[in-house]
Amino acid sequence: MFKSLLIATDCRDGLQRFGKCLEELYLNGIERVAFVHSVARQDDDIGLPEDLTPKVQAQQARLQEVLSAVPAGLEVKVLVQAGKAVDLILRGIQTCSSDLLITGMGIHNLLTEKLFGSTTLELLPKLTIPVMVMRPQLIAAFTLEELRLRSRHLFRSLLVPFDFEEPRRQLLSRLGQLLPGTSQCQAITLLYVVDPSARRNQGSPAEELKRRAEADLARLVEPLAEQVKPVQLRALVRVGSPLQEILATAAEEDMTAIATASPRVGTFWEWSIRSLTGEILRQSWHPVLFFPRGSLAQ
Repeated sequence: MFKSLLIATDCRDGLQRFGKCLEELYLNGIERVAFVHSVARQDDDIGLPEDLTPKVQAQQARLQEVLSAVPAGLEVKVLVQAGKAVDLILRGIQTCSSDLLITGMGIHNLLTEKLFGSTTLELLPKLTIPVMVMRPQLIAAFTLEELRLRSRHLFRSLLVPFDFEEPRRQLLSRLGQLLPGTSQCQAITLLYVVDPSARRNQGSPAEELKRRAEADLARLVEPLAEQVKPVQLRALVRVGSPLQEILATAAEEDMTAIATASPRVGTFWEWSIRSLTGEILRQSWHPVLFFPRGSLAQ
């Protein structure tokens, strides 16, 4: 499924702690891991650029110290450079031939994002590989034993919110390419949420809408289930608020991550047309495996 990870860390988000989980990542099928960290450039009061060499060297040494024993067969790199984080991450993906980016993003709302920005949301329209977004608060709270267990099961059980729209159909097609024969993922759950408040559903009984959705999902799942073996594939239909039902299902069904896709997230026009996927990225405590548009056409 995924072989080469790029882990972007600001060394305050806890993601550097994955350096103590290298054996577990390797046992999960990972062959290459690169840690990337950017040192911000600041001019002094008279406009002269700051010499960041000492800071770069110090951060490089700090990250190297975090790394545990590297298993034979696992390639590990540490990339620390001065400059903008987004630019360094994109270069790191190319340099290391990464097929998955792992980054952190705190929970926030769309207004906060408009005012202060987000490195992760700025990255999304520019990425050609999937990204797993994790909450720094959770990573910091995990004991090392818990984090090592998480590293063994990053993709074990994926919840895929589904609505029959083209981006989600493309996501299923991409998963159909990635999953066959993988040992990283054991189960996929497709979730369709019937929203009685949606204009298209008004006037129709919720139970009837649910039965229709279950029938439509069953027709979709049957051929896909054969394609993704040995990964188990099942479908769920719930009634209620889509965001609330997705987050609740992730917790109740013991998911390790939510997998989703949308062409709007991180773009300017999402500020006026709110995206459900964007709200999942901003509010889910579960890791979110997001597939940008550029990662779907493989």
